Amino acid sequence: MEIPIHVIRYFCALAEELHFSRAAERLNITPPSLSQQISRMEQQLGVKLFDRSPRKVELTAYGRDLLPLARRVMDDHDQLLDWGRSVAHEREAPLLRVGVVAAGAGTLTTAAISATMQAMPTARIEMRRLGFFDVGDDLERGRVDVVFAPAPLPMPPRIRVEPLWREPRVLVVPAAHRFAGRESISILETGEERFVAVAKGVPEVVDWWLVDPRPDGSRPLRGPTADSVEGLLELVAAGAGVNIAGASASQHYRRDELSFIPISDIEPATIVLCSLSDARNPMVKSFRETAQRLSPLVDASFH
Repeated sequence: MEIPIHVIRYFCALAEELHFSRAAERLNITPPSLSQQISRMEQQLGVKLFDRSPRKVELTAYGRDLLPLARRVMDDHDQLLDWGRSVAHEREAPLLRVGVVAAGAGTLTTAAISATMQAMPTARIEMRRLGFFDVGDDLERGRVDVVFAPAPLPMPPRIRVEPLWREPRVLVVPAAHRFAGRESISILETGEERFVAVAKGVPEVVDWWLVDPRPDGSRPLRGPTADSVEGLLELVAAGAGVNIAGASASQHYRRDELSFIPISDIEPATIVLCSLSDARNPMVKSFRETAQRLSPLVDASFH
């Protein structure tokens, strides 16, 4: 029995998204093709990995057992590829892998990448979408070179964190919600709302985003969780709760089913650029300097 590595990747994507269309979009294939590949994998293994119905997709007990093994295979495969890249580094064009969490630093992300490409036309830029709490691990494992991410974030001592961008936070609600269409809102008006939050996140970080506790000492009601910004917004669109996000989410994740309302009385979100303090890739220093030059925040207060 031989299961190709791309099929294992398909399985992991579907196990994480639990939605054929979203997983297929993430993999750049069609939902029918994904379904066929998963069915073929199940036939090879002789077990059912997913329970499918018109309304939802769920992992079976076999699927849950397989997921950590499949992720380990993917990690080993990625490390093998990273090793291959490092061996060929001297013969290749310069490569910078840029990680982005959620919407990154909005327009600053695009501007920094564009300026880097203009300054180094032969350089290769790879963009990677990261989970909320993957930044430190992915940097230390060499999967990315720099990451735009929202603060606060727990980071190992080896990681350099530089504030670059600030943006207001917004309340994300379903389009039919009673707050939808308002120009702004106070956090104290949301006491009766149920909030969706990041799954298995660092409690202090999750609390900061939920504003828990509130200025009046009250605590927000908590609802379902998700491990990605797409998952959180899907829960909001489905009416499972509301969410707090950075204002740039209203541009990067605009949907007819959602409304984004500025919150007038809470601290804005700060977007930071993360990199290894001992990074060996010479492009990291150049990219950091470019991002700092473009940043409206870099002044004496951050040095």
